[in-house]
Amino acid sequence: MPADSAHTHEAEEAAQEVYIAVWQKAGSFDESRGTAMTWLITLARNRAVDRLRAAGKVMTAPLDYADGLADPTPLASDTAEIADTERRLLDCMATLEGRDADCIKTAFFQGSTYSELAARSSTPVGTMKSRIRRALLKLRECLQ
Repeated sequence: MPADSAHTHEAEEAAQEVYIAVWQKAGSFDESRGTAMTWLITLARNRAVDRLRAAGKVMTAPLDYADGLADPTPLASDTAEIADTERRLLDCMATLEGRDADCIKTAFFQGSTYSELAARSSTPVGTMKSRIRRALLKLRECLQ
Protein backbone atom coordinates (compact mmCIF):
# COMPACT_ATOMS: atom_id res chain seq x y z
CA MET A 1 0.00 0.00 0.00
CA PRO A 2 1.57 3.37 -1.00
CA ALA A 3 2.28 5.87 1.78
CA ASP A 4 -0.57 8.21 0.76
CA SER A 5 -2.97 5.32 0.63
CA ALA A 6 -1.85 4.17 4.08
CA HIS A 7 -2.39 7.67 5.50
CA THR A 8 -5.79 7.89 3.83
CA HIS A 9 -6.78 4.52 5.28
CA GLU A 10 -5.61 5.56 8.77
CA ALA A 11 -7.59 8.82 8.53
CA GLU A 12 -10.70 6.97 7.40
CA GLU A 13 -10.37 4.49 10.27
CA ALA A 14 -9.92 7.31 12.78
CA ALA A 15 -12.96 9.14 11.38
CA GLN A 16 -15.05 5.98 11.65
CA GLU A 17 -13.98 5.54 15.26
CA VAL A 18 -14.95 9.16 15.98
CA TYR A 19 -18.41 8.62 14.47
CA ILE A 20 -18.90 5.58 16.70
CA ALA A 21 -17.65 7.48 19.76
CA VAL A 22 -20.04 10.37 19.04
CA TRP A 23 -22.92 7.92 18.70
CA GLN A 24 -22.02 6.14 21.93
CA LYS A 25 -21.13 9.24 23.99
CA ALA A 26 -23.71 11.75 22.73
CA GLY A 27 -25.42 11.64 26.12
CA SER A 28 -22.22 12.72 27.85
CA PHE A 29 -22.04 16.02 25.95
CA ASP A 30 -22.23 18.91 28.43
CA GLU A 31 -23.17 22.28 26.92
CA SER A 32 -21.76 24.11 29.92
CA ARG A 33 -18.25 22.88 29.09
CA GLY A 34 -18.19 24.08 25.46
CA THR A 35 -19.82 23.95 22.08
CA ALA A 36 -20.74 20.77 20.27
CA MET A 37 -18.03 21.54 17.69
CA THR A 38 -15.38 21.80 20.41
CA TRP A 39 -16.53 18.49 21.88
CA LEU A 40 -16.43 16.82 18.46
CA ILE A 41 -12.97 18.21 17.64
CA THR A 42 -11.66 17.08 21.03
CA LEU A 43 -12.99 13.56 20.45
CA ALA A 44 -11.39 13.46 16.99
CA ARG A 45 -8.05 14.78 18.21
CA ASN A 46 -7.93 12.36 21.14
CA ARG A 47 -8.83 9.43 18.88
CA ALA A 48 -6.11 10.36 16.38
CA VAL A 49 -3.50 10.70 19.13
CA ASP A 50 -4.56 7.35 20.62
CA ARG A 51 -4.14 5.68 17.22
CA LEU A 52 -0.68 7.21 16.73
CA ARG A 53 0.43 6.18 20.21
CA ALA A 54 -0.85 2.64 19.68
CA ALA A 55 1.19 2.46 16.46
CA GLY A 56 4.27 3.79 18.29
CA LYS A 57 4.43 6.89 16.08
CA VAL A 58 4.17 9.56 18.78
CA MET A 59 7.16 10.61 20.80
CA THR A 60 6.44 12.48 23.99
CA ALA A 61 8.59 14.74 26.08
CA PRO A 62 7.99 16.72 29.24
CA LEU A 63 6.04 19.92 28.66
CA ASP A 64 8.97 21.92 30.08
CA TYR A 65 10.88 21.23 26.85
CA ALA A 66 8.34 23.27 24.90
CA ASP A 67 9.66 26.50 26.43
CA GLY A 68 12.79 26.23 24.28
CA LEU A 69 10.87 25.74 21.04
CA ALA A 70 10.20 28.81 18.98
CA ASP A 71 7.23 29.06 16.67
CA PRO A 72 8.60 30.40 13.36
CA THR A 73 5.17 31.67 12.34
CA PRO A 74 4.92 35.44 12.72
CA LEU A 75 2.13 36.78 14.89
CA ALA A 76 -0.94 38.03 13.05
CA SER A 77 -0.33 41.51 14.43
CA ASP A 78 3.23 41.47 13.08
CA THR A 79 2.04 40.29 9.67
CA ALA A 80 -0.55 43.07 9.54
CA GLU A 81 2.03 45.67 10.58
CA ILE A 82 4.49 44.47 7.94
CA ALA A 83 1.80 44.61 5.25
CA ASP A 84 0.89 48.14 6.32
CA THR A 85 4.53 49.22 6.26
CA GLU A 86 5.03 47.69 2.81
CA ARG A 87 1.92 49.49 1.50
CA ARG A 88 3.13 52.80 2.96
CA LEU A 89 6.60 52.29 1.47
CA LEU A 90 5.16 51.55 -1.97
CA ASP A 91 2.94 54.63 -1.73
CA CYS A 92 5.95 56.78 -0.81
CA MET A 93 8.09 55.23 -3.56
CA ALA A 94 5.40 56.29 -6.03
CA THR A 95 5.91 59.93 -4.98
CA LEU A 96 9.58 59.88 -6.02
CA GLU A 97 10.69 60.95 -9.47
CA GLY A 98 10.98 57.97 -11.83
CA ARG A 99 14.77 57.79 -11.94
CA ASP A 100 15.11 58.21 -8.17
CA ALA A 101 12.65 55.41 -7.46
CA ASP A 102 14.45 53.15 -9.93
CA CYS A 103 17.82 53.93 -8.31
CA ILE A 104 16.47 53.16 -4.82
CA LYS A 105 14.90 49.89 -6.00
CA THR A 106 18.04 48.81 -7.81
CA ALA A 107 20.37 49.76 -4.96
CA PHE A 108 18.40 48.41 -2.04
CA PHE A 109 16.31 45.59 -3.50
CA GLN A 110 18.74 44.26 -6.10
CA GLY A 111 22.01 45.07 -4.33
CA SER A 112 23.62 47.29 -6.97
CA THR A 113 26.45 49.54 -5.81
CA TYR A 114 26.67 53.31 -6.34
CA SER A 115 29.40 52.68 -8.94
CA GLU A 116 27.23 50.25 -10.88
CA LEU A 117 24.27 52.62 -10.82
CA ALA A 118 26.44 55.53 -11.91
CA ALA A 119 27.91 53.51 -14.79
CA ARG A 120 24.45 52.40 -15.99
CA SER A 121 23.15 55.96 -16.06
CA SER A 122 26.39 57.63 -17.24
CA THR A 123 26.38 59.75 -14.09
CA PRO A 124 29.32 60.55 -11.78
CA VAL A 125 29.37 58.41 -8.62
CA GLY A 126 29.10 61.49 -6.39
CA THR A 127 25.97 62.62 -8.22
CA MET A 128 24.44 59.15 -7.85
CA LYS A 129 25.17 59.16 -4.12
CA SER A 130 23.55 62.59 -3.77
CA ARG A 131 20.49 61.54 -5.78
CA ILE A 132 19.96 58.43 -3.65
CA ARG A 133 20.54 60.39 -0.43
CA ARG A 134 17.90 62.98 -1.42
CA ALA A 135 15.47 60.23 -2.39
CA LEU A 136 16.00 58.47 0.95
CA LEU A 137 15.34 61.72 2.81
CA LYS A 138 12.09 62.15 0.85
CA LEU A 139 11.11 58.59 1.72
CA ARG A 140 11.84 59.16 5.41
CA GLU A 141 9.73 62.33 5.40
CA CYS A 142 6.88 60.56 3.64
CA LEU A 143 6.96 57.59 6.01
CA GLN A 144 6.84 59.75 9.16
